[in-house]
Amino acid sequence: MPKISIIVPVYNVQKYLDKCLDSLVNQTLEDIEIIVVNDGSPDNSQMIIDQYVEYYPGKVIPLIKENGGLADARNYGIPHAKSDIIGFIDSDDYVDLNMYEKMYNKMIEDDSDICVCDIEFVYEEDNKKGHVMSGMNQKIDTSLKKRAILSPLAAWNKIYKKNLFVKNNIKYPVGLWYEDIPTTISLFVKAKNISYVKKPFVKYLQRDSSIMGAKDDPRMYHIFDILNLTFNFFVENDLVKEYYEELEYLFIEHLMLYGNFRFLETNDYKNLINKSIKETKEKFPAWKKNKYISYLNKKNTIFIYTINQYNMFLYKWYLKR
Repeated sequence: MPKISIIVPVYNVQKYLDKCLDSLVNQTLEDIEIIVVNDGSPDNSQMIIDQYVEYYPGKVIPLIKENGGLADARNYGIPHAKSDIIGFIDSDDYVDLNMYEKMYNKMIEDDSDICVCDIEFVYEEDNKKGHVMSGMNQKIDTSLKKRAILSPLAAWNKIYKKNLFVKNNIKYPVGLWYEDIPTTISLFVKAKNISYVKKPFVKYLQRDSSIMGAKDDPRMYHIFDILNLTFNFFVENDLVKEYYEELEYLFIEHLMLYGNFRFLETNDYKNLINKSIKETKEKFPAWKKNKYISYLNKKNTIFIYTINQYNMFLYKWYLKR
């Protein structure tokens, strides 16, 4: 049985797929399997996958399904994993060659359910310098589990005990953008122990066609559905009281802050921003008193405290300039 199963959803990424798969088949942890899920990709990705299956038989496992989106491809791959530990990598990203050896050893050493690493942003343009984002919030003084919830919620800078998904029936929500948010939070809450390796193993490619680079796509509204799914998870598990401030801050961060910054770049910014203000106020009437706001810089604090239906056009004008 392999030590780790890595699930790689593939859709229209023939330009990037070789680099991603090369970084996986050459891992210093040799005893891994790479489950490549072709999510109905219309390009030549399957030809590339077939070459890796031929060169690395038994290590690269090909799966083909009808297109259902990123979340559906991840969910599809999980039952096929032979290992008790799984990870995910998006097929336009790549990783350091010692990533899974280091993270696997850390998980075993700590007897943890999840292990997290840092993230390095990289760009297609060679002259554009990237930066590193901490995978675990280092600023906030609270418990490890609460810090994890307030950290980047991407699926792919982590490895997980497979049983965490299976036992708790946790899946990625199909058909929605921002699918990592409710799933990763649910996994963090259910985990008994979380490990952290302070190394930027994952190279997160920034390209305009990605979800975070998209503008004026109606699926931007999905963030509201995603946060409501997250809220309902805490309600159903009777955890709202225990995690109230963390849950409140998730709404502040993903709606009032980064959400509204993204919304200002769209043509439908008025409806999106008004909805974000309304949703936050309805669930958290005293959100402006949240203790985690004090960790934001002055610019972001002023932004979330002052943006409203009367001045949003001024912010939009300022961003254009």
